Amino acid sequence: KNMAEYKAVRGGHLKLKGGSNLHKKRRTKRKKEPDIEEWMKEEGAVKHGCWRKIRSVDEMKERAIFEMFSGGYLQALDNGYFTIGDPRTEEEGPDPTEIFTIVQLSETKVAIKSGYSRYLGVNTSGEVIGRAEAIGLREQWEPVFEEGKFALCGSTHRFLTVTTDNEVMAISEKAKEKEIMTLRTDVPLTKKAKTQYELEEEEATNNLESFETDFVKKFQSFSDHKLRVSTDNKRNLETAKQHGKLHEALLDRREKMKADRYCK
Repeated sequence: KNMAEYKAVRGGHLKLKGGSNLHKKRRTKRKKEPDIEEWMKEEGAVKHGCWRKIRSVDEMKERAIFEMFSGGYLQALDNGYFTIGDPRTEEEGPDPTEIFTIVQLSETKVAIKSGYSRYLGVNTSGEVIGRAEAIGLREQWEPVFEEGKFALCGSTHRFLTVTTDNEVMAISEKAKEKEIMTLRTDVPLTKKAKTQYELEEEEATNNLESFETDFVKKFQSFSDHKLRVSTDNKRNLETAKQHGKLHEALLDRREKMKADRYCK
């Protein structure tokens, strides 16, 4: 798209997803639950209405808000342009116009969709405009996380920034103060499901002796109806468990026990 095309639609008004009156609604403080999750307790999350800080690309999923250096959020306008909202007071969350959807494109690229169901892109002048209904090259962004800081690099290889006139542009070659922002989400942190191996290691922590017995049962045929468990000191098992090598140690004990039996 060229500048003429953007100017032609500049006077039009986009409709906010979910209703045109949503952007007029007042922000409300998020209710505190009695069993509030740990991630919600972090100082920044509480201040921003339980929107926690995103610290890596892996966490960039679904809903997100962009807290700029001024303390206000990136806000979509109904003409396809963007501005920065007012800084937040204690425990005050975002407006619908300040909530965006992150679409993962690859390990290094994302697309960002506004509440008007349009994708953020960069034109040849460096203006950030959200009027695209589909994702093209201009709508692809590279999130940069470094030393706890976050910046957003556009398709023009320039960082998103805010001018003195409060215009949102992608014109900075380097990420400095005005390009650094905090990315937040209200999507809960999900713990990675434990593998069977990890579950077994956890079980061993509770009762090492019974764990070894169960481990031996997996391999013995019980042709003579006798369960043979190593009588060696279990101190080496404790050490192996601390280093995440419990299964290897148990196999070594079993092999040693078999060798001793055959040597008699």
